[in-house]
Amino acid sequence: MSQVETARSPLQTVKHHVESFLRDFEWSWTSAVLFSLALLFLIMISAAVMASWWMYYAEQKLGWQGPTDLEAFFLDPFNTSGSFFSRESFLWLSKEGLLMLRDAVAMGLSTGPIITVLVVSAALQNWRRKLRGESGDVRPTGGYR
Repeated sequence: MSQVETARSPLQTVKHHVESFLRDFEWSWTSAVLFSLALLFLIMISAAVMASWWMYYAEQKLGWQGPTDLEAFFLDPFNTSGSFFSRESFLWLSKEGLLMLRDAVAMGLSTGPIITVLVVSAALQNWRRKLRGESGDVRPTGGYR
């Protein structure tokens, strides 16, 4: 009798490679420091460059320029005179609403890479713990309790 090999999908193959890498990988001091420096550099560049590009694009190309006025937005948040996707009233927002949207997108672009790194690293750490068969107890042992 011959054994029949089951065909794996490309996604299962990639998952198998990632799981074997996570299960067997160990940090050395050198690789941890170099990875941390490279990650810090990429986070700083992506957070600063993406937010800066968005602010330039919103002010120069879309015409959403000026300081944000929260009180004016609460008094008149919507502009129903223009079309739905026009430059003057995107999603029927007033001028102040467009400025608040511009600032919210810039804030998301500057904090997004940092939050993404934190969430992905926590998920990978938990995945690695499951692959190694470690228990869910993450409290340090020893000392007084």
